[in-house]
Amino acid sequence: MPVNRASSLRSNAANGPTSRDSFLSRRSFLRIAGLGASRSILPAIIPPGRPPVGGLLNQVDAAPVSNATTRDVMGFARAVRWGVPVYADPSWAKPTGYQMYADDLLPIFGEVQSKVGSSYNTLWYEVQGGFVHSAFIQPTQWHENIPVATFDSAGFWAQVTVPFTDALTAPSINAARTKYRYYFDTVYKVTDVLRAEGLTWYKIEDEEFPADYFVRAEHLRALDAEDFQPLSPEIDPAEKKLVVNIAQQRVTAFERGREVFSARTATGHKFDDKRDFHTPGGRYTIFRKTPTQHMHGGKLGEDDYFDLPGIPWVSYFTGSGIAFHGAYWHNDYGVTRSHGCVNLAPQNARWIWRWSLPDNDLSVRYTLTAGTQSGTRVDVIGAS
Repeated sequence: MPVNRASSLRSNAANGPTSRDSFLSRRSFLRIAGLGASRSILPAIIPPGRPPVGGLLNQVDAAPVSNATTRDVMGFARAVRWGVPVYADPSWAKPTGYQMYADDLLPIFGEVQSKVGSSYNTLWYEVQGGFVHSAFIQPTQWHENIPVATFDSAGFWAQVTVPFTDALTAPSINAARTKYRYYFDTVYKVTDVLRAEGLTWYKIEDEEFPADYFVRAEHLRALDAEDFQPLSPEIDPAEKKLVVNIAQQRVTAFERGREVFSARTATGHKFDDKRDFHTPGGRYTIFRKTPTQHMHGGKLGEDDYFDLPGIPWVSYFTGSGIAFHGAYWHNDYGVTRSHGCVNLAPQNARWIWRWSLPDNDLSVRYTLTAGTQSGTRVDVIGAS
């Protein structure tokens, strides 16, 4: 079967694991476990019976492994749900028998566009031990940051730059976990910076469920004015337009009638007659924007329940709460699957957020249209 491989994976599985296949240095263990519960990461990074990966050294300072080939790591694949299978090839035909648990991580060596996959999503990732389909994999990076030392009393915005970090009830590695885990590319409002136990911690504000939430400061990057800088501000606002094509599952931006941006999306889905969340067609205007929103809905224990903090780059265009925003709980664009909103990869949601009106103001949580300023026009077409 012909595939376009960004890089090939040499498997040592036939030789069996060596005595050093699952060895990590103490420094590596502490650095990995600092993200959250160690079970969520360690078995996936070096699962039993899987070939050792020297490329992991680029990220976590693991000890050298015998008969391993050093490879560049593009990032880390995070399983967003339980039971994501790993295949020997980018196809459904040859499962390896290994499945990723939710929040397991595997190093990514390449991207593959295969002829085998869903009709709308043919992207696979080459990972340690084989290949995974992209639908339920969040591609992440692992960047630690220098904590902010001084800041305005109003706080500041920050973005998670590691696969995930747990929100704790106090600034201590021994503190209890809250119910929330903050994922790569999500955005939060930091209201305080504290030093405790030789570590720096950020206190996070949750606009929906106020409580004490503390995270390791090095796991978030402080956003600045450049991150909020508008795109194409010289264009007359009346000559900017966004088109959401439901039939094509695509969002396109136009300036003076010329296409300047296009991305796949996942719009509202009709799950059944009682749960019809399709994105309604029509002409709208973006009227409210926020760098982050904690969205929740449905009933606990039911299929439509969701509780998602830190949703990034939210641009509302209907009074019922439908918006463009980033998604971190799936990576399956090109098909309807949301509760009405226009899901986008976080970097694409950020582009729309910066490009569209109303203008962005990092000093407030919500930016609204005001006075004579109008928001960017949104046309939702192709709805059945």
